[in-house]
Amino acid sequence: MAKLTDFGKAIRKIRIDRDMNLIQLAESIGVSSAFLSSVETGKKPISAELIGKIITTLQLKKEDEKILIHSASHSIRNVTIKTKSAEEAEIAFLFALRMQAKSIKLDTLRNFINES
Repeated sequence: MAKLTDFGKAIRKIRIDRDMNLIQLAESIGVSSAFLSSVETGKKPISAELIGKIITTLQLKKEDEKILIHSASHSIRNVTIKTKSAEEAEIAFLFALRMQAKSIKLDTLRNFINES
């Protein structure tokens, strides 16, 4: 058995708590069980879309949502943001530049996002 990432461990715990197996969760969020297994083991990337589907489909409580997002952040280093307009792309790009330059106070940003 392949080693699970932190995100994989979090998904597995959520599945077990809901008496779901990998196949059932995969079907409920519209992906193959092979894909979901690959995400759990870090062989496929975690996307915000996938996290959103899991949160919505399983109607996760805020605490479980935070655990899932936190575990995802420990399992990935690169994030892709799909934008719908040039303005959104510009903001995402500026944000990425500031993150790389470490010129963002993460606690301030986290509080701002959580308040929104």
